[in-house]
This record gives sequence, structure tokens and C-alpha cells, in this order.
Amino acid sequence: MQKLTIGRMAKLYGLHRSTLYDAVSKGRISAGFDGKGQRVIELSEMIRVYGEPLNDARQNPTSPPDAYQTLADSELLSRFDALIEVVKEQRDELKALREEVHQLRRLPPPLATPIDKLEASQKQPTTSKPSDKSGGSVSFADIEKKLAKRLGR
Repeated sequence: MQKLTIGRMAKLYGLHRSTLYDAVSKGRISAGFDGKGQRVIELSEMIRVYGEPLNDARQNPTSPPDAYQTLADSELLSRFDALIEVVKEQRDELKALREEVHQLRRLPPPLATPIDKLEASQKQPTTSKPSDKSGGSVSFADIEKKLAKRLGR
């Protein structure tokens, strides 16, 4: 009889693998090992415990299920054509973006804007020193006097 791995048998019967591992460990189902060291269960053993599989057991369960087996050829071709169009659009967009980056790299650096100049002037230390020698602090009265001199009062 045909032997399948626990994973394939679980897919065939619509069970979780852990359910089958649990059944094997509790002795409800006997399992062996194949030449690759994988645990396998005979189909007759599964039929004894769980009955006939939900899927047709006469199919070749060792081959992976093909998601497109049920689709008509024309539907497959239309999906394929749509995917090809998407790939072409993305290729063209990538080409345009690469060209744009290449052009941007050739541009000279931007000129300094008024905001850049303002930030640069704020970073420069001021050269004026306070008039009194009290550790760098200036009183409000001193500021008023200087302002009055500048305004001509």
C-alpha cells in the first residue's frame, strides 16, 4: 500500500499534522520511517482509523497541489498577460526613475537661500562685549542707555 509522510497525509485528510503526530504517539495509528528518515503512514492505516480521505485517494498525493489546475487555460493566459503588463509598467517606471536620479546628480549644488544665510549668521559668535565688568551680565539700565544713544535721545 502507499506510504505518505505525516504532512502529506494530513493534507489529504484535511487534518493538522499535530493531530496525526498525537495519534501516532498514543498508538492509534502505526507509523514507520522512509529511506530519508521521515515518518510515514500507510494509507490503509489511515483508512482504518479515519475512513476514506476527503480528497480522492487515487490522485497522486505525493505531488504538490497545483493552484491553477482548476482554472481554464484561457483564464490562465489572461492572468499571465495581466502580470506581464504590470511587469512592463514597473520596468518603464524604474527606467524613468533611474534617468531622473542620473539627471539630478548632474545638477550644480543649490545656491544658499536667505534662510541658510540667517542660520549661518546665528551660529557665528557675537563680537560685542558687555560694557560692565560684572562677569558678562548687562543690566536693563545699560541696555536702555545704549538704545537711547542709538535713537539720538
